[in-house]
This record gives sequence, structure tokens and C-alpha cells, in this order.
Amino acid sequence: MIFRSGIVVLLSITTFMAYGQVNYEVRGTVQNCVNVREEPRTSASSVGCLSANTNVIVTETVPFWRKITFDNNEGWIAKKFIIPTEQPPAPQTDRWLEVHFVDVGQGDAIWIVTPDDGIDGNGRFEGLNIVIDGGPYSADDSNPLLPYLESRGHHGAVIDALIVTHPHVDHYRGAETLVRHFVIDHYYDPGFPATQIGYNAFVDSLTSTETAVNNIHRGMNNFGVLDWGSELNAEILYSWPGVNTGLGSGSTRDNNTSIVLKLTYGNQSFLFMGDAEGKTRTGSVDNPKYVEKMLLDQNVDLSASVLKIAHHGSETSSTTDFISAVSPEIVVVQSGRKCFNGRQLPDMTTLQRYCDSNSATRFYRTDHNDESLLESDAVNGDHIVFRTNGQMLEVLSGAESNCSNLPAQVPMPQC
Repeated sequence: MIFRSGIVVLLSITTFMAYGQVNYEVRGTVQNCVNVREEPRTSASSVGCLSANTNVIVTETVPFWRKITFDNNEGWIAKKFIIPTEQPPAPQTDRWLEVHFVDVGQGDAIWIVTPDDGIDGNGRFEGLNIVIDGGPYSADDSNPLLPYLESRGHHGAVIDALIVTHPHVDHYRGAETLVRHFVIDHYYDPGFPATQIGYNAFVDSLTSTETAVNNIHRGMNNFGVLDWGSELNAEILYSWPGVNTGLGSGSTRDNNTSIVLKLTYGNQSFLFMGDAEGKTRTGSVDNPKYVEKMLLDQNVDLSASVLKIAHHGSETSSTTDFISAVSPEIVVVQSGRKCFNGRQLPDMTTLQRYCDSNSATRFYRTDHNDESLLESDAVNGDHIVFRTNGQMLEVLSGAESNCSNLPAQVPMPQC
């Protein structure tokens, strides 16, 4: 591992977490039996098939799976099929929050795994799976987020919260895939009355008998409190306010309906900006507008260790007052090689503003070294993964750049 100013960069990912033994049983709703696998993946060999109410002991956990012992045997069972049979003991400490920024090309797709102590139902360290946006691809064979999740989980696994930040295709289309393949416990979107036919069809599909979405929260007034475990503070700082005043028009207005979420664990925090903007392309960086102005005027705590930069690093984000308020150590850019009126994102002028504020700023990008690639070739596994125990922040995956080696703005040939 490599240490950089309190941030640990790991060269490999440690996945399995061992715990004290906890008594569980197979849910009574299981019909016939549920397979126990040699490894936590559906393609692994079965070492047994357990019927409803069978007693087991949980010894380890990974996202979507629990390792169990049963009848002098052991293996992995899907988490959704077992429940604890005893009063949950006091939660353990030193558990890890993971945040995955998945390379889906030009779009956002974020998977959050909350800390897990292997003990369900104690209100803390519950090991929840949360997804923010799904990227631009809806088809099963083209959406990179689907194999990323299913290879670590299984078909029909529970996504505890799915958040679609706003009605643009590079954010909601991939969510169409997820509702076909997973059980969604809670769904959130800004409730904006969009005119896009595809987006409205997606929203209508949430109540279809062909999907499994348990709770739908559309609009700020319907979000309630995000209870993702008492060890976390998950707060929606902004969403479409119900009127369009001050949001601009057209695509700008749609961007400025974005859900903005801050997630804090101990002394580490993540700020997810969706596509919320702070200025026009030609506007002054010293005169915040739109959502950035609203957040600054509300005097909320915007400070964050890690910032998922708004609008893929467009010049329309990141005014100087906003950058000062957030003061991130790390800036994450989720972008591809799509052509936007002769330019690609991110705009280097935007990233440079973070360097002007703090020359020690670090950047992680899902388009790392993709400058020479066409859009279709740039979805190539540049995933970025962080984890934190609430004290130190570790980088599990992703290539770092800094203020001394920001690449030049390279236009695509067809632009």
C-alpha cells in the first residue's frame, strides 16, 4: 500500500470481512430450497440446498452474500434469504463504507455499500446497497453496471435504495436495467414533471407487475429521512424545489433539478452533485447561480473529503465560492468521450479551478487515459473505488492525477 497525506492507496482489494458467529435461519418464505455456494457468486458450485427455517450460523459477509456454517459444512448464501434468530448483539466497530464509481462511459453510476457487521436488524452497520444513477445504457448486454453488480451479487438481489438524480439519459437509462434484474426497496427521484418520453416510460414501469419496487419516493416532500444506519449521516441537500424559478431552461433546467446528496461517516464525507450547475458556460466563476447559489445561500455544510463533481466536470459547474465551501481532497469525474458541440468533458478549466484553490487536489476519472478513444471504446473498466472506516480513506481502485499533470483538452476528431 502507498500512503499519501492520510489517504491510503491499496494495490489490491480486501473483500471478505470475518465476524463473530451469529445465529440465523432460512426465511420461511423460501420455496423448495435455496442453494449454498462454494464462493459468493451464482456460477460457483452448490454445496447444499437448504429448506425454509433451516438453522445456520453466519461467519463472514460480502455485499449481497453471507458465509454460513450448517451441518458440519460451510458455504455462501444470498443475504436476502436468511434472517437472524436471536436478539442482535451490540454492533461492532471498525467497519468499512465502500463507494464505487463505475465506468459507464459518458454518465454517472455509483454503488455505495454501507458498513456491515454481519448482524441484521440492529440499526447500525447493516450492509445496505445503494445505487445513484445507472449510466446511459439500458440494454442488458451494453450496460456495464449490470455485470459489475451481478458479478458481486446475484440476480434478484436487493438494492436498498436506487436514486435517479434527474431525467437525463446518461443517468436514468441504466436504472431501467436495474429494475429488471434487482429488487428495489426504495426508489427516489426529484419528482420533476419531465417531458422526455423515455424517462416517463421508465417512471411508469416502476409500478409494473414485471418489476419489484417496494417504495417509491418522488419529490423532496416524499423523501423522508434516509436511515442507512445510525453510524452514517445521509442527507439530501437539494432536489427540485417544485418550481423552476432560477433553474434556467431546457437541459440546464433539467440538470438543476438534480438530487444532491451528502454522505458522512466519521470524519470522512462524500458529496454527490448529480448534474447540478453553478453558472452558464460563459458566466463568471465568481458569481454563483442555479443550484450552487441555492446551496451556498442555505449556509449548509458542503465540506467533503471526496466530491463527485457536477455535470461530468463541465464548465457550468464549480464556481469559486462553491469550491471554497466544499474544499475537497479528492475530485471524482465520471465522464466518457462524447462530443458536446466540439468539446469533451471534463473541461480542464473547471479542474484547474480546484487546483487554483488547493494545489494538492487529487483527481480520479472514469475516462482516465481515454483521450484518444472514440466514445464506444472508452467504457473500459476505469472504475474508481474508495473505502473508509470513518477515520482513514483508502483508494481501492482508480488511477490518480494531480495538479501537476492535468492533461490538455484534447478534442475528438469527429468534433
